[in-house]
Amino acid sequence: MVYIGLFFSLLIGVVLGLVGGGGSILTVPLVNYFFGETMLIATTYSLFVVTFASGIGVIQRLNSKTIDFRKGLIFALPSMLTAFFIRGYVMPMFPVKFPISGFMLSRDIVILVLLIIVMLYTAIRTLTSKRKHAEGGEVVTPIWVILFFGVLTGILSGFIGAGGGFIIVPILLRMGLDMKRAVGTSMLIICIQSAVALMGDLFNQEIVQADFNWLLLASITVITVMGVFIGTYAQKYLSGNVLRKVFSFILIIVALGMISKFW
Repeated sequence: MVYIGLFFSLLIGVVLGLVGGGGSILTVPLVNYFFGETMLIATTYSLFVVTFASGIGVIQRLNSKTIDFRKGLIFALPSMLTAFFIRGYVMPMFPVKFPISGFMLSRDIVILVLLIIVMLYTAIRTLTSKRKHAEGGEVVTPIWVILFFGVLTGILSGFIGAGGGFIIVPILLRMGLDMKRAVGTSMLIICIQSAVALMGDLFNQEIVQADFNWLLLASITVITVMGVFIGTYAQKYLSGNVLRKVFSFILIIVALGMISKFW
């Protein structure tokens, strides 16, 4: 199981390098299912892995002019502050188990359900959307819209350990960036947001006192980074439309696999 999990870590890196998102939302179920960590700890693993993997992706693109630093930083500011607040102050108050209408729910189940909903919604929206993305021209996007979606991705990062690239990339496309610039800018946002969210975990005693498998975490990170190199290279030969479809089908397959855990 461990070797299969590490192989999927490579594929996750490829997805992140190709489409600028999806790395974290796929890493959480991977760590939970293949390596047996709780969903909460899996979100921390995910933030750690994606921080380094997306950081490498940013470094790869520094000389290629495929990163819009202005839009990226405007987006990242509310996103990282929201993620930090949730990881540092909201998650520690989230009970491990709690009753609702006579049923006993667990925190892991809540995180799992949120992941499934977000993954299926994103995949279906991406596959069925017929809206043309603006490419090559500057689109004036109100600051409040950027701030709103920044907060939204911060919430996702805080609760389910997802960087939100699957939301960020479509937004950047609608702001006038072409696919490759949207992917590069998404990498920058994800790197900053995930790093700050990870700092918020330092205020959560349950995570601080957890027995982390550092060798495993390092292995997942290194292999995911290798995947990012492969994905970034392969991106040159695939169209934006193909990339979006590949990402959507991967999300659906993983979500269905997670749903099967309920039976």
